[in-house]
Amino acid sequence: MQWAFIAVAVLLIVVAAAEAIGLRRSRAVIAELRAADLNSRLKRQELETQLAREQAARESFALELGRVRGSVSTTVASEPTLTLSPTVTRRPAPPDPTVAAPAPAQSILLRLLVPTSRARPTDRYAIAVRTWSKGDVVWSRSDLRSSLIDGKTAVIARLTGDVFSPGAYEIRLTNSPDDSPPSDVAFYEIAVGQPGS
Repeated sequence: MQWAFIAVAVLLIVVAAAEAIGLRRSRAVIAELRAADLNSRLKRQELETQLAREQAARESFALELGRVRGSVSTTVASEPTLTLSPTVTRRPAPPDPTVAAPAPAQSILLRLLVPTSRARPTDRYAIAVRTWSKGDVVWSRSDLRSSLIDGKTAVIARLTGDVFSPGAYEIRLTNSPDDSPPSDVAFYEIAVGQPGS
């Protein structure tokens, strides 16, 4: 009988040791996964920052090129503002053109009105302009803040006319509150006609 108790005790020790080893391995795997997730987030932030810099450089070059060619004025008054309100529901068909295609180097101030219920000054916003039918992203900008203009909250970004070639577009506005995953804030629609139309 005594040997039976000893055998059971040894078996329990072996099981406890195996569980301890398994737990240690599980913790190591979890730590590796967390490190990989952190690295991927940092890499994504670096890529987003690099993309924003490249977009800003491209737009700056396009603006400077336009000034040299005389197609873009250096006065602020010459910069058109495109103010859009959120759509309630997505149309079943592309909207009709409401604006003519601008000059490729024309600087445009895009102003997206933010729904009152989603306006938080501490949030960071991202804008993605995509084709209405296929959803291909043609321009994006992140790490934007909202501003109060004429009593309304809006997210503002500058882009150049080459973004809006003739066609219909859907604009997606997202935010990232308190380092949380991005969530949709609102959608906007615009259709661009032929130049001079």
